[in-house]
Amino acid sequence: MNFKVLSIVFSFFLLSQLYANDTKHLFVVSGVVVNSGNVKKIENFIQMIEDKSAYKLKVYYVRSYEHLSQTLIDNPDALAWTCGAPYVEDSIKEGQQLIAVPLYKGLPTYSSFIVSRKDYPAKSLLDFKSKIFTYSDPRSNSGYIVPAATLKKDGFNIDDFFSVQVYAGIHEKSIEAIYRGLADVAAIDEYIWIEYTKMHPRIRKDLHVIQKIGPFAFTPIVAGKDVDKKTIKKIQEALVGMSKAELQTFKDDFNMDGFVIKDNVFYQSIKTNMLLVGIDLEKPR
Repeated sequence: MNFKVLSIVFSFFLLSQLYANDTKHLFVVSGVVVNSGNVKKIENFIQMIEDKSAYKLKVYYVRSYEHLSQTLIDNPDALAWTCGAPYVEDSIKEGQQLIAVPLYKGLPTYSSFIVSRKDYPAKSLLDFKSKIFTYSDPRSNSGYIVPAATLKKDGFNIDDFFSVQVYAGIHEKSIEAIYRGLADVAAIDEYIWIEYTKMHPRIRKDLHVIQKIGPFAFTPIVAGKDVDKKTIKKIQEALVGMSKAELQTFKDDFNMDGFVIKDNVFYQSIKTNMLLVGIDLEKPR
């Protein structure tokens, strides 16, 4: 091989290395945080993880948990901030890996809030037989799995209990559907309800929480199956080891208190509810 050919080969090698070093991995964001007005905050949070872990990232927003799961299947080197129920299923079927769990009010747990209008005389989910139910996502723990399991324990199938089920897409739209009289009841993520109604105080004038169901393991940061253990440990250290200033920024931006490391068993109650409502966790996607 002559010198010219060697130079060309070496140049291609350098370019390939440069490209590899510049490759950004997706950080997939779903409806687990209030999306309205939070784009810059989410980007700053992801940049902090990148800076401290040296794992280059770029934010990628998805419309649903199904979209999130498929994105991690198609990009197994990606990270995501997902919901507990999709994580349970995807960890079993796709090898999705748990990185860390956020702390909310000092705890790694949250509840599902049953929300309705104040002028409707109801005290629990069971008072909405034949009414209109709106939900954020069919794979949402707080928005769909919890109400389905709650009804199942009382002998009802969610598909038969309500007259109509309205797929809203995100919790915020479920809240607005009730506020505008388009639905009668919804199950809302506790964190989303509190944060969204802070931003839109008009909501609390007409809507209220009539039942709290939980607690359940909070919405985790996860990794696709191809992210190596060394990288996961670096990201865990970045999240759990945030400085005082970083923690304050995280709290100011998301009203959360940091992260803790948990294992799969922590999500057992969600898994139990999923099995109760007939979700086959062994069947391939």
